[in-house]
This record gives sequence, structure tokens and C-alpha cells, in this order.
Amino acid sequence: MPVFFIHSTQVEDERVTILGPLFSHLSKSLRMRPGDPLTLNDERNRRYHTTILQITKQAIYSTVLSIQESPLSPTTPITLAQAILKGEKMAWVIQKGTELGVHAFVPLITERVIPRVSPSHAKNFQGRWDRIALEAAQQSERWDVPKILPIQTFQEFLYRENPGIQIMMAEREKKTSLSTMTLPSDSPNGITVLIGPEGGWTKEEQQMSRNMNVVFATLGRGILRAETASLASVALLQAKLNYL
Repeated sequence: MPVFFIHSTQVEDERVTILGPLFSHLSKSLRMRPGDPLTLNDERNRRYHTTILQITKQAIYSTVLSIQESPLSPTTPITLAQAILKGEKMAWVIQKGTELGVHAFVPLITERVIPRVSPSHAKNFQGRWDRIALEAAQQSERWDVPKILPIQTFQEFLYRENPGIQIMMAEREKKTSLSTMTLPSDSPNGITVLIGPEGGWTKEEQQMSRNMNVVFATLGRGILRAETASLASVALLQAKLNYL
């Protein structure tokens, strides 16, 4: 069963009160009834195994049967900095990346990004991506919901403070294979994997990255679609870090 996310203030005296959109989703879309089991997570990474006690016109009340503390969080969180992809590809990357345990997503505007995002449309994109990440986190029973950072330019992201380890995936050059790269087992600032748009990185973007000591890597001889490269990179990093 999916895990649904609440705030700790909704829990009091071994009773959980569910209101708003989650109430509507559980009662109307899923048609849950008194006696049904319900698993909930809060922002403190606590998982509540509950049973629905009562459903009114405005709220669901459930009784806490047990509380489970989260396992230790990865010491090397993975951030996926993804050049914005056209159509449904970006949403697909966020959904599947969430399932694979990505800690945060950064939508990037690069030189060859096809969909031009205006400030007026940015909030719409952000809201939809947030919902997709939330639903994917619930379905995959994650302990947390990944962050979707605001849309930003490649330059803005590249010159941020405390970037941690940065790996740019690029094809058609001789570079280290991600599968053989040595990674630290503990990096508080995490690992960021940068994936370009459908048209790839420009030479100028690659040079800027080299100037910022970004590591270059490849997934092999084949040329992968941007969305395929994103998920293959994340899965490989998670496996190397023993998180899968």
C-alpha cells in the first residue's frame, strides 16, 4: 500500500487527523472506509501504521497502532540536475528518479533546451513536478519526498556554493566511465549528476564545467536519449553506493 505524507502536528495522542486534499483523495478517490489500514509518514521521517477510525464530511481520523523510525539516510545524497526536456519526458524523469531515490531535482535552462520556460509558466511547471514527485514517493514507499528546486540557468547552478561532487554526463569524448569511477562513501554535500538536453551540451557549457572542476563521465559507447541517460546514471550511482 502507498505511504501518504502528513505533518507531525496532525498526530496527537495516538490519533491522526487528515484534512484537505489528502482527505479528499483518500475518501473520494480511493474510497477508504473505517477499519482500513493507512500508512503515514511525517517530516521527521516517522512512519505511522494506523487504522481508520472515523470518516466525517471534512476529516479522516485514524488510530496509531505502531510507529517506525526511518533507517539511516544515505551519507551521499544524489541530486539530478536535468536540462528541461520537452513534452512529458521531464515529468517521466522526475517520477522514475523519485522511485530510484534521487534526493533533489534541479531543472536547468541550457543553451539547447527546446521548451522555453517563461516566468509566468515556471510556477505551473513547478507545481506539477511537485505533485509528480509526491505521488511517486508515496507509491514507492519512500521515507521522504524529493525536493524540486526552482528552475535556474546552467550558469546559476554551476556557480553555486558548496557544490559537492559534480559529474557531467557527456558523449563522444574520451572520458572516465561512470561504472568504473571511484566514489567516496561519505560526501555530506552529495553527488550531483548533470544531464544535458536532447541536443546535448554546448562546447561553451562543457568548458565552463571544466573551469569549475566538474568531472566528466560517460555511460559507454552508445548514444542515449537524455531521459535514458538520466535514469541509467542515477541507477548506476545508487548501485555503486550500495543504495539499491
